[in-house]
Amino acid sequence: MGHVNERAQEAFKTLLSRYSEDTYFYLARNYLGKLQSPFHKPQLTAKLCQLFSQESMVQKTLSMLDSFDQVILSLLATFGSLTVEQITSLLKGTFSYGNLLRRVGNLQERMILLSDAGRLVFNPLLEDQLLQYCSLRPLCGEEEHHCVEAPYCSTEFLRGFFSLVAKEGKCIYHEGISQHFPTYERDRLKEMYQALGEYLTEMGVLVRDARRCTLDWQKAEALLSLSDYQLLCLLLSRNLEGTAPLEFANALLSTLQTLGGCDTTALKLLIKGFCLRYQVAYTATLLNELSTWGVLTLDENWQVSAISGIQERTALLIDSDQTISYQGNCPAGDILYRFAYLEVLDHQRTYHITKESMLGAFDSSLDYPTIKEYLETNSARGMNMSLLKQFEMLSERYQNITIYDGMVLSCDQRTANLIHNLPSLSEHRLVTLSPTIFIMRRDSEDIWRQVLKHAGQLVGATKSFDRIEILEKKELPILRDRIGKAKTLSQFTPLACHPLKPVAKASLDESLRQAIAKADLSKAEREDLEHRFQSRTILLPSQIVPQVLNPILEAGGFDYQGKVSLCKQAAGKKDILLELQLPDQELIVQALELAFTPQKEALLKAAVMPSMEVKILPVSKLFLIRLVRFHFA
Repeated sequence: MGHVNERAQEAFKTLLSRYSEDTYFYLARNYLGKLQSPFHKPQLTAKLCQLFSQESMVQKTLSMLDSFDQVILSLLATFGSLTVEQITSLLKGTFSYGNLLRRVGNLQERMILLSDAGRLVFNPLLEDQLLQYCSLRPLCGEEEHHCVEAPYCSTEFLRGFFSLVAKEGKCIYHEGISQHFPTYERDRLKEMYQALGEYLTEMGVLVRDARRCTLDWQKAEALLSLSDYQLLCLLLSRNLEGTAPLEFANALLSTLQTLGGCDTTALKLLIKGFCLRYQVAYTATLLNELSTWGVLTLDENWQVSAISGIQERTALLIDSDQTISYQGNCPAGDILYRFAYLEVLDHQRTYHITKESMLGAFDSSLDYPTIKEYLETNSARGMNMSLLKQFEMLSERYQNITIYDGMVLSCDQRTANLIHNLPSLSEHRLVTLSPTIFIMRRDSEDIWRQVLKHAGQLVGATKSFDRIEILEKKELPILRDRIGKAKTLSQFTPLACHPLKPVAKASLDESLRQAIAKADLSKAEREDLEHRFQSRTILLPSQIVPQVLNPILEAGGFDYQGKVSLCKQAAGKKDILLELQLPDQELIVQALELAFTPQKEALLKAAVMPSMEVKILPVSKLFLIRLVRFHFA
């Protein structure tokens, strides 16, 4: 604990050392009182560090938290460090822009938040305690929801999808597809089917030509090695551009599973917030993606589908009509979908074995011994005997004729020994027809030719009677990389949904108010102290000293000079904004420059936030000007 506290103190000192002189001494004077000259800045930092390390100071700071503070703190705890602009952008639908700027600035004045190169982070000395007040509830609503049992794009769905593609030779949705997936709503199923077809074709899992659609079984099995959760993360990240799309999908999916449901405003907040955290480009189609893959369904509010954990598959039940059924989820590597066609994917999954499905399995290089071992392991002997007999008979007939698509290599005995014994040639040899005649892979001709040359062989040109176009095999490392990353994902841990609750409106320490009232102060000093007390930055009697940190905070009405003075104080300052009240609107502006006409009329050149549109405003036309310190750096 001491080591952690020491590390937090060093982090606190480092952050504070990067502050500008104006900001640093503003905070130092507020919490340490009048600074006696000469002073040594590292010593002042050490005093501030000691002050905020005291248990009594920590408890006073925490006691001043209110529900508005909790929203901003929960935002940072969920989405990581954010700029002031990002905070206001995320919460602008819930709070007014001016209120957000004032409150964010106030949290920095109270040193609950510190600036790290323009991004706000928790004060390291308070972080552990502050996190206890952070939750998804202030961001997504207090109403509790529970995940619902609803169909989504699971690995079981994907197995059925692959089985139907193998059966039909196409991956186009038609009305008959709905019969195989009765629990899936028709329009959702159509969207899911089309999206899968596009993505899996792009990734090379589905191979289309002019006649039919076939499967790359190796890539299909790689996809099915993922859990349902990992598969959904992969699918949700498919069209995302940015630094960490898979991590984004992981965080969003896990958070939704924790919430169980939310309204559209909260959902958009989560999507935009995690886009910022993982540097992913926000797109409005993300909400549609969540719906397409079955993660969300809309019923007044968005309901989240329960992503099932590992539910072990029951033993296979084999009926006399050659249908096979089971409950639960198949493990990775299960091969049923490769030699049987899907009938129904419901609570009970049913597949049907036909002559065509058997031949398809053999065509995909799934041999009889492998199928036999699978059925004997996963079903009762009395059930599988008849089926195994049929498989064996069909396998014997299938092997009577073998058609290879490759290149015939005829050689002498010495070269044949090389082909048999060199490991670098084994993967390119499809079959041995005789001791000196081999069928070699067509798509890797360049590689095995080169291996033979390096072994000292003279390799002549291919003897051909008809020119055959050789299409280069396309490797798609992107799919392999994505599957590898999906497998290594550590499931994101969202915030707890039941945090410590701060008071709705923090009550101020009356003893401090009385101390300010009794202190020997000038009018300006008393007003400044009262303002800081109301802002919850006066927490200790030692802070009540005769000094003025904010000479003028607001001016209005006929106080023309006061308004001019405020504009001068804010002009050119990046950490101070002005809140302006005009006859027909209220603006938050960054003061750029104060100029005067020949008639001595003051004109304020200001950038209106958040658009930063530049306007020239006569100071005399402003009813009220209020200074807002919103950013500390």
